[in-house]
Amino acid sequence: MKTISNEEILDEFIGKTGTSEREAFNNRLIADLLVYKFKELREKKELSQKQLADKVGMKKEQISKIEKGVLNLTFDSGSKIASALGFYLSIDLQPIDK
Repeated sequence: MKTISNEEILDEFIGKTGTSEREAFNNRLIADLLVYKFKELREKKELSQKQLADKVGMKKEQISKIEKGVLNLTFDSGSKIASALGFYLSIDLQPIDK
């Protein structure tokens, strides 16, 4: 039986690296992981969605939708949420290997 790598599975079902489909998948995955981390930190600090929303100047419903993946997380909102949780959000630019 041949072993198939994660990369081969992604290439086949999502698209090869460098394609718009693969980039969209990677971007969504990063956003989902960030949202998961925000929720984990919020719960660790024993904050309700309402308490976090009040700290960042949002509505509780917006926090709920962000955590459910219904509302896209913008950098501005992500930065405010991170700050309210005691962190800062940064972007790291890396060269694309060709």
